[in-house]
Amino acid sequence: MYTTDPCIDICQDGVFKAVFTKDCPPSRAAITSLLSAFVEREVSILTIQTNEPPIDDVRQHQIRFDISVKFDNGELADIELTVNPKAGEYLRMEYYAARLFAGQDIRSADRTFGDLKHTWQISFIAGRPVFKDAAWFHKFEYYDPKRGISLGGRTAILGIELNKLGETVKKPAEAMSRQERWAVYFGYYTDPGRRKLLREIEALEEGIGMAETVVKGFTQHELEMLREISEHRRQMDYQEDMIEMRKEAWAAGLAEGRAEGRIEGQKQLLDLLEGGKSLDEARRILGLA
Repeated sequence: MYTTDPCIDICQDGVFKAVFTKDCPPSRAAITSLLSAFVEREVSILTIQTNEPPIDDVRQHQIRFDISVKFDNGELADIELTVNPKAGEYLRMEYYAARLFAGQDIRSADRTFGDLKHTWQISFIAGRPVFKDAAWFHKFEYYDPKRGISLGGRTAILGIELNKLGETVKKPAEAMSRQERWAVYFGYYTDPGRRKLLREIEALEEGIGMAETVVKGFTQHELEMLREISEHRRQMDYQEDMIEMRKEAWAAGLAEGRAEGRIEGQKQLLDLLEGGKSLDEARRILGLA
């Protein structure tokens, strides 16, 4: 499909969930392929659960994941899509990973710590960079940085930054790895100039083809629901930006040491946001970036 309809963007929260959690074989094949690519071995999925925050609670929106998956061997994965990462996004990733690992129940008499299963926190990140280097894919595990010794634990945090694919997208589809194909599929889904490449990727990567089968099968009712979800997400992002903006304006005023500085900082940021500037643009204009 690869349309310019803003509600049909694989990186929109509602579309992402609809594609990968729909109760149909193509959707199950798509999410299995996606996870296999980034876990770097073939997996079989036992259960899939989506999680929705209360629509009136921004704080819940900040501490939820998108999709929770259990493999048939008991391993667990959370998949998070972040379109508007905040300054502490890496801490959210660590929080999700810790919650997922610690949420396993080993309280019964015949279970020990050795029964804990491997857990995977997988975050697809669009928007501004989270990590300082140019790499688009990071895998974090516990280790001793001074001696280079791995803890050998069962927690992994994967970060896929879709805004760093500039060199990868120049490759021919057949020269890309599975991970690269999935990343480019997400990162360039609505780019008119990449539609030929995406069709080539779809032909080569069966799981991506299955994801497109789901998208093309959306009913008109489902499309309307996705539009509503997209608008709701836009409003939630705006509320989060306003909360973060007020905190920054307050901090800027404190740095000035004057009450009028706090008030003026808040007013300037509000004026910029209400004038259509993004939070990042407002930060740069006011020297907060």
